[in-house]
Order: sequence, then C-alpha cells, then structure tokens
Amino acid sequence: MGDGGERSGGLGLAEEALAVVLLFGVVSLLGDMSYEGFRSALPVLVRGGLELGGVVGLGEVLAWSLRPATGLLADRLGAYWGFTGLGYALIPVGVLAASQGGVLLVLGYGLERLGKALRSPSRDALLGGLAGGRRGLVFGLHEAMDQVGAVAGPLLAYAALARGAGLWLLAVPAAFTLPVLAAAWRLYPRSAVPGPRRSLRESLGGGLRASLYVAAVGTLVAGPLAVEYVARVLGGVPRGSAPLLYAVAMLSDALAAVPLGVLYDRSPGAAALLPALFGVAAGATVLAVGGSPAGALAAAALSGVAEAGFETVARAMVRGGAGGYGLYGLARGASAAGSIALYSWLAGLVAG
Repeated sequence: MGDGGERSGGLGLAEEALAVVLLFGVVSLLGDMSYEGFRSALPVLVRGGLELGGVVGLGEVLAWSLRPATGLLADRLGAYWGFTGLGYALIPVGVLAASQGGVLLVLGYGLERLGKALRSPSRDALLGGLAGGRRGLVFGLHEAMDQVGAVAGPLLAYAALARGAGLWLLAVPAAFTLPVLAAAWRLYPRSAVPGPRRSLRESLGGGLRASLYVAAVGTLVAGPLAVEYVARVLGGVPRGSAPLLYAVAMLSDALAAVPLGVLYDRSPGAAALLPALFGVAAGATVLAVGGSPAGALAAAALSGVAEAGFETVARAMVRGGAGGYGLYGLARGASAAGSIALYSWLAGLVAG
C-alpha cells in the first residue's frame, strides 16, 4: 500500500487512512451490537445492585486489568493484528455462552470481556498509527460508528426481551466482524503499522496522562449502566424497558464523539473538561429526578456525552504503543466499576 500521506481523502486524512478508520468503525459497530446489547440487559438478568456490581465488576476487571499486559505483549511481538482478530473472535462465543444464564452468564461475560482486553489496546494502536495530527478526529469517527452498534444492540435486546426470544440472537452480528477486519488489514498502509516497543517506559509511558484523567473523573460521573440501574430502582422505567435508557446514552455518545474529537484537536483542555461536567450532571439528574421517565432519559443522554469523552478524548491523549492504551484501559475499568458501586449505594439512600 501507499504511505498514507500522498492522497487526501478529506477531513485531513489520507484516502487509505480514512478507509481503514471507517472499516474499523464497521467492525466495532457489529461487535457493539452483540456485546453492548447483552450488557444493556444485565440489569434485567441480574436484579440486585450488589450482584450487578459483582458481575459487571468482575467482567470489567478482567477486561480492563489485563489490558496493560496484552498491550505490552503486543508491543513486544508487534502482533497488533493478531491480538485484534482474536479479541473480536471471542465476542460471539462469549455472548452465546452468557445468553444461557446461570454460571454460563458469568463465564461467557468474562470470556467476552477477555476478548475486549485482547483486542482494544492493539486496535487503538493501529488507529493511532493512522491519525497523525488528527487524533481526536480519528478516534471520534471510530467512536461514532462504534456507538451506532451500541444503540442498535440495546434495541435488539429490548425487542428480544419484549418478544420472549433468546438473547443468543445478539451473538449473530459479531460473527461478521472478522471478514470486515480482514478487509481493513488488506487496506492498512504498511508504513503506518506501529513498530515493536521493547521497554516498559516506551510502551506504557504514553498512557499515563489519559489514565490519570480517567481515574480522577470516571468514578464520580454516572455512566450509562449506573444511570440505568438507578432509574430502575427509583421507578423511572419498567424493568423490561431499562435497555432503552442504555440505547439513549449510546445515541448521545455517538452524536457527541466527533464534535468532541474535533474540539480536542483544536483545544484539548476544553475537550477534557466537557465530559466531566456532563457526567456529574448525569449523576445529579438521575438521583434527583430519575424516578420519572423524562428525568431518566435526560440523565441517560448526559451520561452518553461523558462516555464519548472517555472513548474519544482520553484515547486521543494516549501516545506510544498498545501498552499505553492498556494502561488507560485499566484506569477506565476501575473507575467504571467504582461508578456503578457508588451510584447503586446512592440510589439505595434516595429510595429510602
């Protein structure tokens, strides 16, 4: 392939780079239809707040805590495509197992989260290799397409729950991720593939700033699952309709991702501040008026902007190899689990 810098495809990106970013977006769209759809149904399948926090927390710890290790290994081996492909292959397997319920729910969810740990640092390193000076835009475009699937997934889960169909149907979209990923591999400019990184500092160092940002903000803001759970506890949505709130949050995320990415390329500080403000507002809103459908929907929309910030702005902050993205992921997972635990506790206080 060409070097990715000779022909402009618009938006300040070369043609090859733009095509690969869009293909990666399609891969993530399909994957999100499966696993975000299933995640949105967790508050329905796992009724207790502590149990929900345990299942999600265990899965998220697995998904996020292993990322520095998988990122470091990918950097050492230069095996970014291999880790990315294996991670996507585990989505349909994990969702299919988790849809059976019981112990398999925990095991299958953990397997899918393991796939997340394998694929995300390497995929983000590959995206970062294409970005040049448009890091915010590249990750914003990817996140926007990713969230189209994250909107469709909860809607699919809602339809399955409403009709009494099996949630195993959510595994189907992810089965198509690998053919699209193969197309991205064929088009990817070979000169843009990150080179192996041998030292810990070289691999992890570029993720420190993003990790501190996520750790400082992420626990205090109400994420989509936290909003969904609090609204259900306070009676803002019927139990079976809870995934619709998650879909609203993901739609808000999709709409905010590209503007936040463009803003990051122009003013990183302002781009980092906005998700924190929106996320704290989401928490205050759901606790104050989450007992009404309108309040719950407003909180979900606000939480989606915060989510877009973590997935666009924070990823754009990372420099270096897959290990840096893995370090960011570790901070992201710890703060997500903390957010669910915090707002589950606060919801209990508000509900009396």
